[in-house]
Amino acid sequence: MKLSVPSLVYAVQNNMAFLALSNLDAAVYQVTYQLKIPCTALCTVLMLNRALSKVQWISVFMLCGGVILVQWKPAQATKVMVEQNPFLGFGAIAIAVLCSGFAGVYFEKVLKSSDTSLWVRNIQMYLSGIVVTLVGVYLSDGAEIKEKGFFFGYTYYVWFVIFLASVGGLYTSVVVKYTDNIMKGFSAAAAIVLSTIASVLLFGLQITLTFALGTLLVCVSIYFYGLPRQDTTSIQQGETASKERVSGV
Repeated sequence: MKLSVPSLVYAVQNNMAFLALSNLDAAVYQVTYQLKIPCTALCTVLMLNRALSKVQWISVFMLCGGVILVQWKPAQATKVMVEQNPFLGFGAIAIAVLCSGFAGVYFEKVLKSSDTSLWVRNIQMYLSGIVVTLVGVYLSDGAEIKEKGFFFGYTYYVWFVIFLASVGGLYTSVVVKYTDNIMKGFSAAAAIVLSTIASVLLFGLQITLTFALGTLLVCVSIYFYGLPRQDTTSIQQGETASKERVSGV
């Protein structure tokens, strides 16, 4: 029952992500979506009572500055013929960012408050998520599903996107478990670069100077945010021991 909360929040987040992608270019979406980092940082401070280092807070504001540059003069796509509403897209991505920050921190809190493994918790959350999303699907499109079937419209491209999303979720869990936040930061920065290159090749995205500077700033901020904080415990212990020896003399 505890994991039904993040399942519901993640369901809302995914639907908002689809809505945002329908009204924004992929590169703009990828960069703007990184606002989930300051949102996650705020939820971490409020819900887990953790303190962030100065470098992490600086990187948070650096990230916000990069996103502002991206939105100041958005890149223009010349080959996309679908009508887009940027205001609706940015509104949807704002909701997705809030959902991502809350659900991620909530899931971390549940995960670390018990001895249950990460994989079992993932299965529990995804099972409840399937139930939640199935109810939403049948409430909104129940008549069409009965007429055409549940998998109507599932092309090879749709299955490929589902596969990529599944592998991405497992990959993120493995990176966090077996490496560190630095590698995760590199992955997020690489995803921004790859999505920008793909938008240029597939949709004819025209990169502006402000968009390039904003993307660079976001990548740098993600890297600095993932840097481990300096452990000063040993230094403080050494200083304490030296003071005790001096006082003993």
